Amino acid sequence: MKFRDYIIAILTGIGIGIPVSLICMITIGGWNAVVLEFLVWTVASALFGVLSVVTLKNDRMNLILSTVLHCVGCLLITVGACAIIGYADSFFEILISVAPVFAVVYGVIYLVSFISMRKNAKKVNEALSKK
Repeated sequence: MKFRDYIIAILTGIGIGIPVSLICMITIGGWNAVVLEFLVWTVASALFGVLSVVTLKNDRMNLILSTVLHCVGCLLITVGACAIIGYADSFFEILISVAPVFAVVYGVIYLVSFISMRKNAKKVNEALSKK
């Protein structure tokens, strides 16, 4: 098995395991603040995925526009999740406290994705040049 196979297996396990875990948590322990927080971040994660497909996989938008829309959308989802959970009293208070962490995390994920994309493009170009 390749390393990629393990990553796919891990992500599949998480994708199935989190909803099952939430159902079990509610069934066994009832509704509480931990379940709410876990559920909100699970829904936010799903929305991040949908937003990624809508913006970054859209061939009608250039990379800069799709990246800006994706970043702003992810920030709004994050701030919304924080507001629902009750991390702060106001939108701007949440925005100010979340923005630095969000910028670092988004930057790291974007950089890893960009490097991976470049690496894959190089492989494809090498394969095409051999034909």
